[in-house]
Amino acid sequence: MTHSVNTLGKYQIVREIARSNDIVWEAVDPELGRRVAIKELNLPEGVTEAQKQDRINRFLREAKAAGRLSHPNIVTIHEVGIDNGRHYIVMEYLEGENLRERLQRQGAIALKEAVDITLQVLSALEHAHRMGVVHRDIKPENIHLLPDGLVKLTDFGIARIVFEPNITIDGQIFGTPSYMSPEQIEGGEIDHRTDIFSVGVVLYEMLTGRKPFTGESIVTITYNIMHKEPTPPPGVPYGIERVLMRAMAKRPIDRYASAREMAEDLKRAMEPGALVMPVPPPVAASAPPAASPSSSSLPPLLNPVPNPAPVGGQVPSSLPQIQKKPPPPLPRPREPWLSPKESEAMRQMVLVFFLGLLIVLVAYGINVAYERYAELQRLSVLNTQMSDGAKLAQAGNYREALARFVNVYQHASTPEVRAIAARNAAVCLVHLGDEALQTGRADLALQYYQQALEYDPNSSAARQRIDQVSRLYSGNLDLAPPIAPPPVVRSDGFSSEPPPRPRGNEQLAMELYMRGLEAYQRGDRIAAVDLWQKAIQAAPGSETARLAMESIQQLTAR
Repeated sequence: MTHSVNTLGKYQIVREIARSNDIVWEAVDPELGRRVAIKELNLPEGVTEAQKQDRINRFLREAKAAGRLSHPNIVTIHEVGIDNGRHYIVMEYLEGENLRERLQRQGAIALKEAVDITLQVLSALEHAHRMGVVHRDIKPENIHLLPDGLVKLTDFGIARIVFEPNITIDGQIFGTPSYMSPEQIEGGEIDHRTDIFSVGVVLYEMLTGRKPFTGESIVTITYNIMHKEPTPPPGVPYGIERVLMRAMAKRPIDRYASAREMAEDLKRAMEPGALVMPVPPPVAASAPPAASPSSSSLPPLLNPVPNPAPVGGQVPSSLPQIQKKPPPPLPRPREPWLSPKESEAMRQMVLVFFLGLLIVLVAYGINVAYERYAELQRLSVLNTQMSDGAKLAQAGNYREALARFVNVYQHASTPEVRAIAARNAAVCLVHLGDEALQTGRADLALQYYQQALEYDPNSSAARQRIDQVSRLYSGNLDLAPPIAPPPVVRSDGFSSEPPPRPRGNEQLAMELYMRGLEAYQRGDRIAAVDLWQKAIQAAPGSETARLAMESIQQLTAR
């Protein structure tokens, strides 16, 4: 997207700061004379209207998530606007550098400064979590360091507002692989504890200059996050190491329950007495030799008896004669087991045996190395296809992305990789179904949703769409309605029959309920409540009436 103008709304553009999925400008507010940063939505060429609306919704979600937060450690949002079809968010201009630039320039950060940065990030997250916002993308690029030491948390582009409907598809994976929690990789339900995991990864990287989970590909990195424990950081006090290991626990229940709890543990670990490194127990010294008693403590020595002098060279008869015995005979040398010829033959046989064993081991090693090389090549191809599929999906080309994910699913050898590819394929199929539904092809949409369930039976998005399409278009489809989910087995061993398809007033109630959902998604809450009330009046006591009543209660409770 090329811009020849130097204004956006009332703001005067100074220069382009960065460009990726969006464009960030440095600008000036002419009314207040202050510098601001403007993030402009960058829509690629060739996107469909549905894809364009999805990008706009995500862009506005970022503004809403950050705009509802007011905290010294969170970037301030000034305004959200649109100028001739150009959507933009105006926020405070930040001097300094982000944490990624600092790590690349300096490497590992000193303990005290690293903990101070982490405490400020945790303070921002404590406020965001209390307001119902989960960031979901904590990483050094989104942590900005101001020259005065203040830390700002930025980029709420994939943040989740807990108390509002999720605009993402169930099972879709968002985040940066090296900093994602295990539940993010699985594409399951996440809460504020996923941010706790990411903060632990960032603190580990600040203290050591390297990430705790590494690998040659995204598949390897995610596998290590799911199944391997990080190496304890060298030279770090035990209290800090304990905080790191708990923050990066595999299960959310084993992590800190809140950002405040982790911050309090970090502060305790930085107290003077807690910074002492554990030392090995001292080696016991050998006992000193006993002191020799002084001569004064011993009784006086008696004069020794003099040896009697031999008289005439003879020993006196009063002394016994000592009989000299001959020395024992030397043992007879043992005869060798083998003759010289037999020994030489045995040596030759042993040499041949070890040479043969060496040849076998070398051949085995070469075969293993070749198989490992072939496996790495195959994994590299699959990883490339997985990455290409993710890029195509982000660009809205779900059909090409689906082809990549299906190929990975068919050729991957590990269950983890197959599961990720299957979930991504299901997400693409749901998107394709939505596009077909928007063009009036309800039958084709239903086929896409059913295929999504074949790849990911746990996809609630596909099940909900199958149910909605079956109810709204049950009389207009050219094919049989989809097979309902398996009936629930009761404790008595018999299956309950599935509910009958809606007829008469229930059909009208379902149509009114769906129109109410569409009004709510457009932001017209009054029309949504009115349509839901009409749905209740059309079929009181029905399942549709119950859904409409719950929707009204949830809306009025906010």
